[in-house]
Amino acid sequence: MNLPTKITLARIALVPVIIALFCLKEVFGYYYIPMTLLYIFTSCTDAIDGHIARKYNMVTDLGKFLDPIADKILVVTGLIILLEMTFKVPATGELFPVMPPYAGLIGVIAILAREFIIGVLRQMAATKGLVLGADNLGKAKTVITLIFIPMLMLVPLINVDNVIVMWVGIVFLFMGWALFAVATVLTIVSGLNYIIKNRQVFADIAASSKPSRDVSAVDNADADDSEDKE
Repeated sequence: MNLPTKITLARIALVPVIIALFCLKEVFGYYYIPMTLLYIFTSCTDAIDGHIARKYNMVTDLGKFLDPIADKILVVTGLIILLEMTFKVPATGELFPVMPPYAGLIGVIAILAREFIIGVLRQMAATKGLVLGADNLGKAKTVITLIFIPMLMLVPLINVDNVIVMWVGIVFLFMGWALFAVATVLTIVSGLNYIIKNRQVFADIAASSKPSRDVSAVDNADADDSEDKE
């Protein structure tokens, strides 16, 4: 196992720590700061392992297989956390969701559905000895997603008793929503593009998965027909 693959596995191992920090929200009001910093650090390891693998010719099938899985785990974790996060509206003190109401849930479902569908297709290809890497649209979607997630994680800065910090939180809120919309569109487009691009591969897999007719059963049926005719 080479260094890039070890970094990929470390990215997966850090996810439970991010979740643990989120679970501290009831006892630590600023939980989102260390959680976001760790999320950003974990996201950056994606660029690091990819750079090392390409520069030192360490690209392997295992790395191609694990890297998208690590990205998906990180993205899914971040989206679920965001759906649970809220902040207080400064003017009223009312709790408001960090993700845009309704649209946020629909977008997250679209993103997660795409991730699971593509993941299943990759697993199907892997059973046939094929490794399907991510395309450029998928990578762009992942990059934008890994940008808007930490931005929205820092939206509770709105509740800090400092005007500058509060406005940083407000800017993160609306910029995060805008990038979330872009990521949702890219999710749908890249998913369709991925399926179309590899349609022949999936068609071959589906064709090879069809059960073949039992030759012995056919022979017996033919023998029975012959006996009936006699």
